[in-house]
Amino acid sequence: MKEIITLEAYTQDPQTKVDRRTAFPEDWTKEVEENAKKLLKKVNELLAELNVEKVTVSSGFRPADVNKQVANAAKRSYHMNGYAIDILDDQYQTLGKLIAGKPELLKKYELWIEDLTSTKGKHTNWVHLDYGIRSDRPSRMFKP
Repeated sequence: MKEIITLEAYTQDPQTKVDRRTAFPEDWTKEVEENAKKLLKKVNELLAELNVEKVTVSSGFRPADVNKQVANAAKRSYHMNGYAIDILDDQYQTLGKLIAGKPELLKKYELWIEDLTSTKGKHTNWVHLDYGIRSDRPSRMFKP
């Protein structure tokens, strides 16, 4: 299977291009690395099944200090432990709608998508996917 999102893309700061694994080695534990690899396997398989060939990570691994600086970020964000990823979406939320429209695939890959009304930004939109623990529901969508 083609790797659509690499571990390097997941750990890179989107603005500075610094690898957060080396910038925050105390936060990048073996457990976080294993979680991130598991997440990327699930997300890459989902994207491949949807015939999505290229995406841009807008937020992957976030060390605690970085997470504190993100507006509206959960204090115990799944980004901090390698369970979550945000992918850049277009103004129409095309990718988000494609993924949200396939709850059976989200369930197959044990993924959740954040409600699209919560992933609209002032300048950009994104798709949040994670494999966090929640009570199951058919939509595989959650509101933060």
